[in-house]
Amino acid sequence: MDSSILLVLCLTALIGLGVPAMLYAGLRRGGTAGQIELLRRATRQAKQPWQSEDASLTELSKRVEALRQKADPPSVD
Repeated sequence: MDSSILLVLCLTALIGLGVPAMLYAGLRRGGTAGQIELLRRATRQAKQPWQSEDASLTELSKRVEALRQKADPPSVD
């Protein structure tokens, strides 16, 4: 039981320290243009966090409406 707790603690520490270290190394190697583009994307995402989901839902609703129209054409009286 003690070894499983130690394993969980080690994995948590590895993830907690490894991910930020990899992000920092990636930013340092990316150059100025890469950093600017990363900041632009982060800013855009922060301003409109649900933009991609909204676009997907809009497309889905259009497709559902098209299917409904195909399945149930308007009747002429």
